[in-house]
Amino acid sequence: MAETARVIALVGFVLIAVCASSLLFSLFGLSPLVGLASLFLGGFGSRGALAATVGGMVPLLIMAVGLSVPFTARVWNIGGQGQFVIGSIMATWMGLELSKSAPPSLVILFALFASFLGGALWLVPPILMRIYRGINEVITTLMMNFVAVFLLDWLITGPMEGPQAIALNEPSSAPLPGYLMLPTLVRGTNIGLGLVLALLLAVGFFFMMRYTRLGFELRLIGHGVEAARYAGVSIERDILIASLISGGIAGVAGMVQIYGAQGVLLPQVFSDITTSYGYVGIPVALIASLNPIGIILSAFFFSGILTGAYGIELTYDIPIDVVTALYGIVMFIAPLGFHITLTRRKSRVQRDGK
Repeated sequence: MAETARVIALVGFVLIAVCASSLLFSLFGLSPLVGLASLFLGGFGSRGALAATVGGMVPLLIMAVGLSVPFTARVWNIGGQGQFVIGSIMATWMGLELSKSAPPSLVILFALFASFLGGALWLVPPILMRIYRGINEVITTLMMNFVAVFLLDWLITGPMEGPQAIALNEPSSAPLPGYLMLPTLVRGTNIGLGLVLALLLAVGFFFMMRYTRLGFELRLIGHGVEAARYAGVSIERDILIASLISGGIAGVAGMVQIYGAQGVLLPQVFSDITTSYGYVGIPVALIASLNPIGIILSAFFFSGILTGAYGIELTYDIPIDVVTALYGIVMFIAPLGFHITLTRRKSRVQRDGK
């Protein structure tokens, strides 16, 4: 009952944020009510809209699951975007190299492994600095995002630049062969095999948190580091393992985006909210209170908003940056709601303990 009440409270915070941000539409001569209605109808109001929303939720869902692992222990991996980028780089490189000699299924498996490894290793330096030097991981993981993004943009204008990039004067890698793209599950939509992987990861996260020693210890650390240490938990070991899992899953999200949608590496120095899955994954996870079922619904909700934003942009000539601002407001209010509900839960536990 308490868990349900907390999720309802967090959803309330999100709705407040969405309604407040709808006032931004008035700056472009569009009624906030009309803007909100268009936003939700564009994301959820038809079969085509729902299909686009479901297909678009895949990287958000994978990212939110990955971030939720260390978040459970109150370790704040804000570097999901960088790990996503590194995963996409590793997967693309693996695909371009191995496609010359290996069968497609083996290439995809190696790309999956490479993206996980790349994302995991990218998170190692900030976490080691947190464990051994006490340096705040929020700052270090955030800074690693910029390193990854500029590394990507250097690669696709240099070592990994594709022949079509020179002809079109637009930075990009060589495209993956078409036969390496993940198959679609519903014909005529962008719902592909990546959705199955995303749902399996959500289920795996649920079982890890509920039925494994690591999950129990991470939840114990999240409730109090000193109590967990007193209970014999190896704090440093669990934080490192959780971080490796988190970074690896974020890297896999990059692989799925490349093999399931883009098929090519594109620049992200001037990326907008439509490609910033590592940042959007944070409120997706927090709004769901790190609950696996809630994360699926939250990813669906955020994907729907993004899908509806495309329709508003085309219909009313409102820039996508308005939706970026909307996300920013939600990302500000959602952690606030998460903090308030968490504080109330701790206060209730302490009061009951007395």
